[in-house]
Amino acid sequence: MEEIIRRINVAIAGLGKVGSQFLDALLSVNTDNVKIIAVAEPREDLESVKKAKENGIAYYRDARDMLSSLEDAIDVLFELTGDAVVRTELYDILSKTANKKP
Repeated sequence: MEEIIRRINVAIAGLGKVGSQFLDALLSVNTDNVKIIAVAEPREDLESVKKAKENGIAYYRDARDMLSSLEDAIDVLFELTGDAVVRTELYDILSKTANKKP
């Protein structure tokens, strides 16, 4: 029996030191099974934002906007903002949506 492999769509909120390392690690994975579909970072001048854009990844200045826009497309959200308020607001958005990802 042939196994069906599902692609995992990833979003990263926060592209500071840790977020940029996540971005680099995920971009270096040579697989069609994991795809970074969006990043969010308020500091548009960061090198990691430039790298994301160069790789065709959707860019948002605000993680809440990213999540609201793409909630059904995102399978995994790495919340790396370091901001407790943003983290709480992202979890609130997720809890109020119909996103029932397994």
